[in-house]
Amino acid sequence: MRRGNCFGVRFVLAGTLFCTYYLTSQEFFPQESKLKEASSERYLYSAGSGNRLESSTRISEYERLRDDKNYEITTTFQTPSINGGEKVDREISEKSQKVSETQFRVERLVRTADANGRLSPSEVINEDHQTQGAVEEVQRSFFRPDINGRMEAQTVENEVTTIVSKREKQNTRALYRPSIEGKFALAELEEGSERKISDTISLKESTRKLKDPNGRLALVETLKETTTKLSDKSFRKESVVQQADDNGRLAVTDKVIETQSENPDGTRKYERILESRNINPQIRNVNSPGLTLSQRVTSEEKRLPDGAVENSTKVETLDPFDQARGLRLTEIVTETSKPIGNGKVAVERVVKTRDVNGNYVVSLRVAETLEQKK
Repeated sequence: MRRGNCFGVRFVLAGTLFCTYYLTSQEFFPQESKLKEASSERYLYSAGSGNRLESSTRISEYERLRDDKNYEITTTFQTPSINGGEKVDREISEKSQKVSETQFRVERLVRTADANGRLSPSEVINEDHQTQGAVEEVQRSFFRPDINGRMEAQTVENEVTTIVSKREKQNTRALYRPSIEGKFALAELEEGSERKISDTISLKESTRKLKDPNGRLALVETLKETTTKLSDKSFRKESVVQQADDNGRLAVTDKVIETQSENPDGTRKYERILESRNINPQIRNVNSPGLTLSQRVTSEEKRLPDGAVENSTKVETLDPFDQARGLRLTEIVTETSKPIGNGKVAVERVVKTRDVNGNYVVSLRVAETLEQKK
């Protein structure tokens, strides 16, 4: 049974009390609180006709912050209206409230516009965070409207993190979904651990199990991730994923090697190499005879004399329908973050993708201005 007080709607699964709750304006932010405010705006431009960028989306975010347990964030997505001006397509509001020294709650409400432009709830996510000694427990409840528009619980997630020692941490994540009878039942279970083998090597291992047609939890995937610290600013990480075939036997399906290094001048370089049996993301294949180099991501980040930070990323991908040609550069992403005075930072991200003719055209542009104020 869960510890702590529960208010709102409650129900019990496998001996665990699950609660849904609602944060009211009277409970949120006591009057004596000293609030910090932050606001930001982002502009997204997608490719239109004639290689021109159009159909911009403006994303506005406003935050009221007392501390990391008590805050309120509102994010609004606005697009050009057919009649001129802008219309709100989506709004996300997030509220967090500290209940005690060992507990806080978060509610996220997503509202989307209907055909008439009216915003209505499309998803509610409630989180309850509790800490008891070395154990931290997070319960998440996902609600979506039914055919009558009533918000119904669709998924419940329970995550427990236990600090075994300074060098080891264990994680368990259980996912519950409605059964045929309409009752919540365990549908997925992930168990894992993170261990520090030495001062420079750490190991992360996990398993994932799904409910099979006979109602038993069957092992479907394992992950082993080894990180080696080469220096204070460089590392090497190797991840190996195994998936079960139709007979339940595990086979290596993905292998990822990531490396990061930093030069004396502050330039940071990163590389990620993926070898996989599942070349086509839409087709799962664990019976392929071996791993194939399917993607390489390289990036370089450096500081410019004017204080700006510039990051350039290149993505090379294997065409699943033309594997003989090997990796081809398919995407280039550049991001620049530059101080513009008065506590503001301008961030611009430009994504160029390769078209059918082999030319690189701008497919997305994101412009964001961050402003901090008290």
